Amino acid sequence: MNSKVQDPNNVEIKKGFVFNETGNIMMSTTDLTNEVIEQNVKDVFAEVAVFFAAMTKALEQNAGKSLKGTDTKTGNNFNFSLYDYDALKKIIDGSGCFCQVTEEDVDINSSSWGATFSKELVEALLGLATGTGELAFAQALASSVGKAGVAIDGSKNSTSKKVSNIIFVCEYLLGMPVISAIVATADAKTAAQQFNLGPCIKEQSEQTKFTFHKDTYMFVTPAFIKEYSGDIVDGMDDPEFEILTKKFTNLLKE
Repeated sequence: MNSKVQDPNNVEIKKGFVFNETGNIMMSTTDLTNEVIEQNVKDVFAEVAVFFAAMTKALEQNAGKSLKGTDTKTGNNFNFSLYDYDALKKIIDGSGCFCQVTEEDVDINSSSWGATFSKELVEALLGLATGTGELAFAQALASSVGKAGVAIDGSKNSTSKKVSNIIFVCEYLLGMPVISAIVATADAKTAAQQFNLGPCIKEQSEQTKFTFHKDTYMFVTPAFIKEYSGDIVDGMDDPEFEILTKKFTNLLKE
């Protein structure tokens, strides 16, 4: 059987990346020689930072508070946090900025612990191979997820009993800004055991196996929606476009 010959004209471009201090925003670029990024791209990425800050502030300010009296099912106050899947999903679904493109279950099978285990977790989440480089935020992030898992698992208000985390990926690809958001979700009890009480703080650990669910969203900033959606609507409403659509429809009926 003949092996497939790679087209020499198709070459994958290498990317460099960096995270913010908390690990919730990742910046990636294909331009590894020029440190200057176009101002319009900076503006788009800055809007992501503002969106994340406002989302985090809303969740943290309302932790332990009731926004609409009490939960009619439990009689208890709502309890929001950045790691609460139910709360995060409300913002994702209600903001109008997220469009889900993929979902998958990712299996973690590791005998590592501490910083190494946390680094492997982030790499699996993002599909990265970071080599020997450390991800300074990884252990703190995993520990926070574990602590949230304890709280959510014991909460009467959580309907799904899931703990989650979101990472915004801001990519600068051939001069074009592309933004996605990755949401990792796990069973709260499992997260509490593995991240808070397990290999993240132990000096040694047996083999750790668990599965988390990964949802990837295309994230469209409000500025992009405002600037470009009008042209799309005008194009869809164009009479000539409608005629073309009907011709294609007739072909499907033949």
